[in-house]
Amino acid sequence: MMIVLFDDDREWYIQGGVFEDIVDSAPAGMLQDDDLLMHLRPARAMGLLDLRRREPDRAERIVAALTEGVIERMRKIDQSDNKLVEFYKGLLKIAARRDAND
Repeated sequence: MMIVLFDDDREWYIQGGVFEDIVDSAPAGMLQDDDLLMHLRPARAMGLLDLRRREPDRAERIVAALTEGVIERMRKIDQSDNKLVEFYKGLLKIAARRDAND
């Protein structure tokens, strides 16, 4: 299980393999080496990526990469699998949602 905490109200609870697929599907160059070494790889080991405690620029970059990874995964899945399509759409919605103050 992997938990990604975007903020106090937005979070993903997904299988570790799904998280790996999303990260691996992020376009080249969106994630910097230190994003992977300092944040994503340790998060994989712990099962938790808490973006609330990251520098805002880094957190935004990671969210953007995860979002693009989800979009790429959606291109590859069977579009007739409604449950899977809705699952990925739900991930996008959660990752994109912003507070009224943003």
